[in-house]
Amino acid sequence: MLRSVLGLANRVATGLVSGVLALPRIADALAQLTPLAQALPQVAELRSTLERLEQLATFLANEMPEALHQLEAVQRRLAELEPRIATLAGNTGQLDESIRVLAAALGPLQGTTERLGRLVDRLPEHKRRAQALPGSAVGDR
Repeated sequence: MLRSVLGLANRVATGLVSGVLALPRIADALAQLTPLAQALPQVAELRSTLERLEQLATFLANEMPEALHQLEAVQRRLAELEPRIATLAGNTGQLDESIRVLAAALGPLQGTTERLGRLVDRLPEHKRRAQALPGSAVGDR
């Protein structure tokens, strides 16, 4: 029994010595943990942010297939419209050219028409005919 008491005392003493020798390491570890303890509120904020990101990711995962389906439909429709748009673009160029040609032709014609109108207004026969028509006056123009 004395042997067991001595063995037990020896183990207790060894444990105490080990514990006392470990105290500086424990103090160093606690000193290193102090900044981490101060960062705990930030970690809690990060956790709520991560939870929100997880919710958003779940939402996106649910919505992305539908959005992808819609984008594919838009792509197909654009592919169908591409030849028509190219044709319209070509027609627009032709229309622009036609407008330029018409403008170039109408400019001189308009001037000629105005001069002819003034000339016709001066003709003596025109004045008699305008007076003969009911409701018409020479100065209506």
